Amino acid sequence: MFGSKEKCAICGEKLSKLTAIHLKDGSICPMCNRISTESPLASVEGVKAAWDENHRRFQEFKETMVASEFGSGFMFLDTEHQYFYLSNSKKPKTEPAIFKFSEIDEYAIQKVGQKTITKSKGGIGRAVVGGAVFGLAGAVVGAATAKTETKTTGGIDILKVSVCSNGLKSVISLSNPPLKAEAMLNEMMNVE
Repeated sequence: MFGSKEKCAICGEKLSKLTAIHLKDGSICPMCNRISTESPLASVEGVKAAWDENHRRFQEFKETMVASEFGSGFMFLDTEHQYFYLSNSKKPKTEPAIFKFSEIDEYAIQKVGQKTITKSKGGIGRAVVGGAVFGLAGAVVGAATAKTETKTTGGIDILKVSVCSNGLKSVISLSNPPLKAEAMLNEMMNVE
């Protein structure tokens, strides 16, 4: 099925078995799939139409607000047309997928890559005292009653926004979202 001649049905990029996204009537590349990540039954024509609409939105886009802090990703807004897009860089290298405020279904901020560390304090001392007083059983009970401290460290915040545009569903992500992201998304979802 995959020869060296297989190309994305939308942009024409070469595809491999590892990179191809299979739709119901053809294959596309991951870059073209950004607009329809949650629509496995989409048609090539449906995704093409969504990108045509996206190109139109990109031409209209007038940046009126950018949310970002040091080390965070970027939220670009066009409040006149009620468009937005997310990017990990100030100047995206490829055309971003632009969505209307009204196309936001839901969002969540998740912590990814956290480690949970549990430390026991006083286990050896309690085992020694328990063993001296009650023998082996006292040592086991003494060690088991040590105070434990659990804390989580590390990880990064990932903002995931579920959108539905032109009948295609997608989830767009942003690592290290700006602190204002949640408040801004709430406002965007409540715009009439």
